[in-house]
Amino acid sequence: MSDAGDGGDEVIHDAPNFIRVYKSGRVERFLRIDFAPPSTDAATGVTSKDVVAGDGVSGRLYLPATPCGGYVGRLPVLVFFHGGGFCLGSAFDAATHGHANRLAARAGAIVVSVEYRLAPERPVPALYGDAWAALQWVASHADGQGEEPWLTAHADFGRVHVGGESAGANIAHHAAMRAGAEELGHGVKVNSLVLIHPYFLGGDSSESDEMGMALLRELIRLWPVVCPGTSGCDDPWINPMADGAPSLSVLGCRRALVCIGGKDAMRGRGKLYCEKLRESGWQGEVEIWEADGQGHGFHLLWPTCTQAEAQVQTIAEFLSHG
Repeated sequence: MSDAGDGGDEVIHDAPNFIRVYKSGRVERFLRIDFAPPSTDAATGVTSKDVVAGDGVSGRLYLPATPCGGYVGRLPVLVFFHGGGFCLGSAFDAATHGHANRLAARAGAIVVSVEYRLAPERPVPALYGDAWAALQWVASHADGQGEEPWLTAHADFGRVHVGGESAGANIAHHAAMRAGAEELGHGVKVNSLVLIHPYFLGGDSSESDEMGMALLRELIRLWPVVCPGTSGCDDPWINPMADGAPSLSVLGCRRALVCIGGKDAMRGRGKLYCEKLRESGWQGEVEIWEADGQGHGFHLLWPTCTQAEAQVQTIAEFLSHG
């Protein structure tokens, strides 16, 4: 792309209404973040607060409402990464905030929603380091000496899960892969992995409506912008099923759930991920759940629709057995 922006700065990527990236490194984001402050959610009783969740990483913690008789035992922890093509979105956006409230309430879990630093300023794979830092921060509380009282007092460090939606699901996958190769510390292991509409490229697209295919085309075009020097759509960072990608057999958890949308253009990639995981020799259990007729990220657009409620319930039940 050779168009010039203000002052003659060359535009190298322009996704109208979303993001414009210049050769100089300047970035303009047009997708407004509808900031939601931490609060006690009136609908669920979940309380949230903002934290520093590792070196250079912030986040928001969600604590389920306290039952009349107090919590019965400690609570599982879900470390969660928002979507946005690696370059947009926020843990503090109202839609993401609302989804985290519902997950915490339905699963009875402490949710750690991570505000990782965005590409292209912090490109792939560097931004994966923010995910690992957040996981290590959570693990640092396992001996009871951490700085965050909600974790030291209420977290069950034998039930630490990692998850995300879209690009956040990609980030969660790579965090779980790293957990299979490195120690988080303090004896903490990743128990389960939850992938919601994972952003994986490569191969053929699934059947989708025109809006879904338009999104897929934009994500394919965006990939080399957020991951400079990439080999393309079969780069293992964006296609963990590609030939030559690290073996999925080392995925560092015991269970995985993949949620897909019936009209999501990347639906087939989610299904293939499950197939390849089963074939890899990985010693865990994988489940897949599909929202019939729904597109990519539908649960953020229509959070109270029947399928969105069913997806949250499926995740909650999955985590309850972890």
